[in-house]
Amino acid sequence: MINKAIKFRFIIFYFLSYIIFAFASTKFTPFLSKLGYSAFERGIILSSYAITNILFQLLFGVLADKYQTMKKIVLISLSVYGIASVIMFSTESATFIIYLLLVALSGGLLNTCCSLYDTWIIGCGDKINNYLSFIKTFGSIGWAIGSMVASYLILRFSYFGLSVAIGLIVVLLIINILLLPDIEKINKKINVTSKDIIELLKDKKYILLVCILFLLYSMVVANNCTVIDKMIALNATNSQISLKWSLQSLLEIPTYLAGSYLLKKYNSLNLLKLSAIMITVQFLLFALTNDSNIIIILCVFQVFSTPLILITSKRLIFEVSPKKLRSSSQLIALSIFMGGSSLIIPTVAGFLSVNIGYNYTLMVLSLFGCLAYGLIVLLNYLKE
Repeated sequence: MINKAIKFRFIIFYFLSYIIFAFASTKFTPFLSKLGYSAFERGIILSSYAITNILFQLLFGVLADKYQTMKKIVLISLSVYGIASVIMFSTESATFIIYLLLVALSGGLLNTCCSLYDTWIIGCGDKINNYLSFIKTFGSIGWAIGSMVASYLILRFSYFGLSVAIGLIVVLLIINILLLPDIEKINKKINVTSKDIIELLKDKKYILLVCILFLLYSMVVANNCTVIDKMIALNATNSQISLKWSLQSLLEIPTYLAGSYLLKKYNSLNLLKLSAIMITVQFLLFALTNDSNIIIILCVFQVFSTPLILITSKRLIFEVSPKKLRSSSQLIALSIFMGGSSLIIPTVAGFLSVNIGYNYTLMVLSLFGCLAYGLIVLLNYLKE
């Protein structure tokens, strides 16, 4: 049986980490707006971390497999995230380039750390990775709390107070990391070469799975940008938009809590099929409604979208990947379907929204779910 102390430390680790991730992620735009940057300038700055997210995940995946460690990589990544975030929120007189670099580091490492954490737990063996979805529940709780607490800290202590809070929590997290186990080592040393990576990218099942996840996660990204833009066009209040964000985080909790049970009882591909169906229906309903309150109610579909996609993706990537590339395969896939969609979809969906309107854009995006479902059927056939 898993050491309860280790399980508890991972829970605390996720909870505190996601609090400070929410501190930064939800306040990038308001902070840059406060500094006087235009929407166009903010867009350039914010797009930088989609690029660094892709690069970091590719790099760290290879390093993790080569040196058979995830703990050290997480330690360095989290430390740099903390330093970049503290510097960014504690100064209001830096140049455009400096803020671009700080957001690229903070945002890129924030998203990368989320992926590294999950890969770390998966690499610790069955005794702990079976609890991944349960542990991630506390990440969602932390994010929901962090989203609300960040506004209070800024109101009471300004952005400098937010930077101090991030710095203090990062110190606590570093201490916690030192008490956690590293991933299980396959051999004393593994030489991961470019040939290994190329072979992985030639694997039909792996590539097909990444394509499926890219399509589904593109809809997750669109939910966080295009749907919000539609709400703004419908004159939604800041409270309504904040409610949508908080509700989405809270609705992920039941799925993460039940994740281990679902993965044991049901086939991962069947769960992914369910996610594809439900997120497609959600987007069609998003397109048909012109009421912000209805859009908020439709967040109930979050139970079947982001958490189900993420917990099944980990298991499926693990199943189709070579043993020596367990970390690389996870992070390469994440860099493509998560980083790639985060880089491409806001621009493409924004272009479509301007030219054909939000409703038709959301209908077009719903086709991604249909296509993903068809590819899941094909992948199931190939696996058999």
